[in-house]
Amino acid sequence: MSERQHVLWGLAAAAVAAVWTISGCTSSDATAPPPAEEPDAGSGDDDNGLDPNSYYQGSATVPTDANLKVAFTGDTDTGDDFKKVLALVKSEGAQLLVVQGDLTYSYHPAADWFAAADGLGIPYFASKGNHDYSWTQAGGLGAGFDDRLGKWSITPDDGKPSAQSYSVTYKGLKFVMVGDTGGTSDSKRPTYVAKQLQNDDHIWKICSWHKNQRATNVGPKEDEMGWTIYEYCRQAGAIVAQGHSHTYARSKTITADQAQTVDDACGDPFDLCIAPGKHFFFDASLGGVETRAKDATWGAKPWWGATYDADFGALFIEFNVDGDPKKAHGYFKNVGGTIVDPPASTGKSFFTITAQ
Repeated sequence: MSERQHVLWGLAAAAVAAVWTISGCTSSDATAPPPAEEPDAGSGDDDNGLDPNSYYQGSATVPTDANLKVAFTGDTDTGDDFKKVLALVKSEGAQLLVVQGDLTYSYHPAADWFAAADGLGIPYFASKGNHDYSWTQAGGLGAGFDDRLGKWSITPDDGKPSAQSYSVTYKGLKFVMVGDTGGTSDSKRPTYVAKQLQNDDHIWKICSWHKNQRATNVGPKEDEMGWTIYEYCRQAGAIVAQGHSHTYARSKTITADQAQTVDDACGDPFDLCIAPGKHFFFDASLGGVETRAKDATWGAKPWWGATYDADFGALFIEFNVDGDPKKAHGYFKNVGGTIVDPPASTGKSFFTITAQ
């Protein structure tokens, strides 16, 4: 960024802060206004010209390690409720934690978040959220993740966390992580995802970001990501992990994201399928900052497999189970120790995912 651009960003941030101070405006998500945000520094062209319905050329043959258990959560902050979620992650024996953004709020130091998460003794990845103000700053969240990947001897497949868009493979599980910068018409994020997945051969793939579309969460969040990025992930058979809403929701198997089309051949809400052209999405954002009530209208939509809003917790997915590299088990457990997806009424302790 040029010196002139730095000056402009600084003036914009000062103007925003002044308006908030004078008006006394507050936000339900923060006690201080966000600074002006720099553009996403991730790689990728503005338009790759790829058809989201036919671009994927991978073979999906590379397995994860057997019984690879991963915890997913988001919207954590750094307080006691987040630490309860971390204790749950540890007690469930997860080998990796993946956070879908908003690690810190109200300018809480990145060091506080890392101090808590380091106690897990396992690696963790994250996507940048809109409250992660320090992400691109020296000594901030992005730099902290860069440093930890090096300490864990994990080399990203592309980019690095501090650039917001990066991809990384851990024990055979492929991740494409994108930041929160940009609006629904932004083409940079979907372009990055498509380039990382176009020829990818991993059986299990995760697209991770913070924000949602209105139809992909049961909380209060409106359209913020655009549908193209979801369709690119679906065509590659990649599961979409989101945060932002401070609720939990998991879809059934989906064959068209914008239309929320449920796969007739794999419609059981607790027996999901992934393959080129089909996947599921979830929002697991009960990581510790607050819970929000489900929207009654959106929570009743027919594409949901399970929804929840009562307590903090995490979604756990164990890949390559029962000696089958194309089989996985998942469940959402709250910090009270109750599995809420699948709900108790089903008599199940996990839902099944099959890679076809």
